[in-house]
Amino acid sequence: MKTLTATYRIVTPMFLGGANPESQAELRISSIKGALRFWWRALMWGRVNSVEELHRWESELFGSTKAQIGQSRVLIFAEQPLVEANTEDRKWSPSSWKSYTGYGLRDKKERRFLSPGKTFTIHFVFRRCSDEQRSQVLSAAKLLGLAGGLGGRSRRGWGSVTLTELKGADWICPDTPVQWQQSMSALIKPGSNLPPYTAFSPQSQWNCGPVKNDAASAHAWIGERYQLHVKNTQPKSSRAQFGLPRQFKGNAQPRRDRRASPLMLHVHQCSNGKALPVALWLPATFLPTDSGIPGNGDSAVEFVNKLSTEK
Repeated sequence: MKTLTATYRIVTPMFLGGANPESQAELRISSIKGALRFWWRALMWGRVNSVEELHRWESELFGSTKAQIGQSRVLIFAEQPLVEANTEDRKWSPSSWKSYTGYGLRDKKERRFLSPGKTFTIHFVFRRCSDEQRSQVLSAAKLLGLAGGLGGRSRRGWGSVTLTELKGADWICPDTPVQWQQSMSALIKPGSNLPPYTAFSPQSQWNCGPVKNDAASAHAWIGERYQLHVKNTQPKSSRAQFGLPRQFKGNAQPRRDRRASPLMLHVHQCSNGKALPVALWLPATFLPTDSGIPGNGDSAVEFVNKLSTEK
């Protein structure tokens, strides 16, 4: 058996409910496993020929209730539970970037969160894994720490995490936009066509803005720009490319379909305490009944591409 130990830092407030969400926030291993599998699937589209093949590979690696497959080949467990009872004053102005990116969090006045600066350690024990399978899990663990998060509104930068240490494999936490870009490019081998689920493809884009003094400043910087950019996107109906459901002001009809946003925001914290505002565009089939992305995703791509040119 081979082992890896990964330590992550919580970078922005993480709204995760435990057994008693009104009294405490709790980081459970199930949430971490779910995030790792999400990024594993996102990376795998370039290596499989169909969703059915993807599900088969995923079951073989992470386990399945089917008798012929059984338990996971990689055991994932936390070093210690992470539980807190913090509350943030979420009397945010309805027009603020926090209310906009944290939609739904503002209304839950007693929802607890895990505070930035806390760390958690995850152990991976590989059993009967091939070198390729171990490499796949390692890549997912790195990508979670470069672009991912946990909890409510994680696609809008809340609950961002950064991989600070990795025992058992090579890892240096990026400290500059160039290093972050290099780390992303080293992991991603996009597929040849648009995927049917959120994954990396030739249409994917990722970018980061300028270095900020701390994570809170980086989150505010990208949150404010995201809010303004979406509101300036015309026609209003094409704003659906940023996720659904969506209520439009004026005469535009609301969209009540549900679709997680293909545009993800993230805050990456450098080893010196400074931080990078990050955005990823991971387009896929938009809806089963309407595969086309509203507005062709042009406005989202524009948002991602211009991050590196702003101050």
